[in-house]
Amino acid sequence: MIKYGLLVLSVLSYLGASTNAMAINANVEERCLALNNLHLDNARVVNTEIIVDSFSPSSQLSDTLRGATTKEIVDLPQFCRVELTIQPSINVEIWLPTNWNQRLQSIGGGGYAGFIPFDKLAEAVKHGYVAASTDTGHKGNLMDGKFVLKDRKLQNDLLTDFAYRSVHEMTVKTKQIIMSYYGQAANYAYWNGCSTGGRQGLMEAQKYPDDYDGLFIAAPAIHWDKFVPAELWPQVVMQEELGRPFEEEKLEKVRKMIIELADEKDGINDGLVSDPTTLFVNQELLINAGLDDDEIRALQKIWQGPTDSNGKFLWFGIEPTAPLDVLASSKGPFPIPIDYLKYWVKKSPNFDWRRLGYKGFENYFNESVELFRPIMGTDNPDLTEFKRLGGKMIIWHGLNDRLIAPKGTIQYYNNVWKMMGGNDSVDDFLKLYLAPGVDHCNGGEGPDKVNGFESMVVWVEKKQAPTRLIAQKIEDGEITLQRPLCQYPQKTIYKGEGDTNNPENFICQ
Repeated sequence: MIKYGLLVLSVLSYLGASTNAMAINANVEERCLALNNLHLDNARVVNTEIIVDSFSPSSQLSDTLRGATTKEIVDLPQFCRVELTIQPSINVEIWLPTNWNQRLQSIGGGGYAGFIPFDKLAEAVKHGYVAASTDTGHKGNLMDGKFVLKDRKLQNDLLTDFAYRSVHEMTVKTKQIIMSYYGQAANYAYWNGCSTGGRQGLMEAQKYPDDYDGLFIAAPAIHWDKFVPAELWPQVVMQEELGRPFEEEKLEKVRKMIIELADEKDGINDGLVSDPTTLFVNQELLINAGLDDDEIRALQKIWQGPTDSNGKFLWFGIEPTAPLDVLASSKGPFPIPIDYLKYWVKKSPNFDWRRLGYKGFENYFNESVELFRPIMGTDNPDLTEFKRLGGKMIIWHGLNDRLIAPKGTIQYYNNVWKMMGGNDSVDDFLKLYLAPGVDHCNGGEGPDKVNGFESMVVWVEKKQAPTRLIAQKIEDGEITLQRPLCQYPQKTIYKGEGDTNNPENFICQ
């Protein structure tokens, strides 16, 4: 009898819970549908729907609006999906979870954008965040820079939207939709982005400092006007010095020899070079790797980075520990700088990069800075208003980044430091961390999973500033490498004893 009673109670409890859930779902659906009638300046809600468990971008979106992820995304919580269009052509996705943590997390794009990063939205909404992202006003893929040019004229509206307007408008409209849907504002608004997404976040801090309370910035594509031309430099050097590309196997052999030699000097034999920015590569190593005199000269020019015809510095090269298989590929130039050269700077779709040579490259570099630094540079070190409003920012950059030189990020941080009065002024709102062995955004030999976003949230909400981050390498679900990342300019130093995968066995100095 007792068992029966318990069973009845269990069933009744289950039915009661189910009935309540159905009522909640009905209420959620009603509120979600109501967003179709929401009035927004210069924008309209195109569609809303309730998503439960799974979402398939490939089946629910047209080809033109499809993002980088087209596979079905599973294990999703219930949320209201909003498709928004902001004039003239900015597409925005906003995902509003039923179980909301009262926070907004906006997700940055990559490359030339042109798509929605649905996988990143999914990660945010799984953790209870309202998640938002934008294609920045055009449809394409991250390698496609053609959108700015029509009839050999720059489309300034599209350029402005890509540079900054789309993200700001998305942020404003998302906050309005949050208020309408939940009946209250978000307690906190956060930015999370790498590469172009990192640039977008820094642009927000510089131009619209009250949009976000905290920004997590990775490998930011700032100094756009300089680093994008610099991505073509290795190809120009190979053409001018060798008349042919390097053998990629030879370049990788050199890189591994450098890592092996430098790795012995930092106290841990782990395949990582703690600080390649200060590395000097002995010519004897290059000879032993089988490079001839022309190849040695070419490789040193590539590492040095672009210079003018008098040998004067223009921009940084990538580190000797970073792979050159993309920028010095034997298959030809990386698509992003090629489209930038043809469609942005030269405004000529048929322009052949081989016509440049060293002098032509110098002219191209200077044209790029003159034309696009004002709108795309994102290098303003004055973050006074962002700091005054209480904003917090964490920047991190992989030291083996094969696309964007980490020295550019270091330069920006140093410029902020100088402009805003040094440690006493900067340390309470901005921190930079450098990750040995990590490639662009992720990948590489180093630990590329960093707890920086979570640390930034704690910093904003609990006023507990991070002293160091924890970075992990995860393979097949297992942590294979773990290191602390010390705040720049401090270095991570092994104490000399104990498990090297235990962060407690390292100090920052």
